[in-house]
Amino acid sequence: MSKDNLLEITALAHKGEGRAETPDGPVHVPFALPGETVRVTPDGTRARMVEVVTQSPDRVEPACPHFGTCGGCALQHMALPAQLEWKRGQVIAALASRGLEDWASLVEPTVDAGGAGRRRAVFAAARAGSRILLGFHERASHRLVDIETCPVLVPELSGLLPVLRSLAARVMPRKGEVTLTVLATPNGADLALASPARTEPRAVAGLIEEAMAAGIARLSLNGEVLVEARSPELLMDGVTVVPPPGSFVQATAAGEQALVERVVAGVGKARKVADLFCGSGTFALRLARKATIRAVEGEKPALAALERAMRGGAGALRQIHAERRDLMRNPLTAGELDDFGRGMEAVVFDPPRAGAEAQAREIARSKVPVVVAVSCNPATLARDLRILVDGGYRPRSILPVDQFRHSPHIEVVVVLSRG
Repeated sequence: MSKDNLLEITALAHKGEGRAETPDGPVHVPFALPGETVRVTPDGTRARMVEVVTQSPDRVEPACPHFGTCGGCALQHMALPAQLEWKRGQVIAALASRGLEDWASLVEPTVDAGGAGRRRAVFAAARAGSRILLGFHERASHRLVDIETCPVLVPELSGLLPVLRSLAARVMPRKGEVTLTVLATPNGADLALASPARTEPRAVAGLIEEAMAAGIARLSLNGEVLVEARSPELLMDGVTVVPPPGSFVQATAAGEQALVERVVAGVGKARKVADLFCGSGTFALRLARKATIRAVEGEKPALAALERAMRGGAGALRQIHAERRDLMRNPLTAGELDDFGRGMEAVVFDPPRAGAEAQAREIARSKVPVVVAVSCNPATLARDLRILVDGGYRPRSILPVDQFRHSPHIEVVVVLSRG
């Protein structure tokens, strides 16, 4: 590094930090962009940016006053088209790391699926003297950033921040944090609180009263539903789904739609489809319009939500065989995939960030002609794809979908077929 501590930023690292090459190795600089010259305060393999000396044309003014301290976003200083192209590059790099560099030309432009904003968020709340802090942690820190606004959320959630802070105060432990998972639905917000504090009946009554006055649709505490004024319903292609409290759903409605469209197109005319890690039925309920589905999920509440949705939409759906199974430890075997209804015609899998290595090995041994892989982690996705390729599958399409605007995260849908 030069004596005046100037660095030339050549790329973005996978977490969205600027990277400079130095004689001592790469140095990462948060909030710096490729093509920029920045003055920094060095700290080993990282550095704190002091000044942008030469500015990238992709640099923009961040929309949020908390950007730079709040760890929820990493890229608000980068123009959206540049973010989308960088995320496409991240997918290409992950594939290349597994020897799949020839797939680069198949990676389509990233779909901007930010839509109206994220409909689901997980906040933390903690005590700081007489104040209650509510927000997200700083990057690589346990420090909590108290936020007053959040432009990446749908307006319904951003407007609830004062209410969430007040509700968290009612279940706040002396030490530690409260977790608040909130989902915006057409019938109001679904709020799931998790707190280590012992809550007295009087405090619970006050909690319920305030939540109902604020228009919360459903309120739960440590997994127990305290009150449900209205059912927090989501519509999935006309079928009503009530997700379990605090459960996973796709971050944005636009993101869900983009993923669904590609999955349905990838499955094509298949009449027998396995939907693995199916959750509450994001794909299964759509695919069941035209196919018989074997829907497998390890989480009991999610599977129960799918079964309720199936009953409610029975007139519009073909048969769904719902099965609870830990696919990480007990994946569907190649034999099971080949035997179900004389053989699956397509498999869809959408695992957690850890990926689906064991399941991918079984699919690779099967005779299933079409596989659609969905993932929020390009690194583990590339590992699983390598397994499928070694088993005889070839890529047909690769679509990055960005429903995590201003963060380093990216969803990917890959369609493969045998031969």
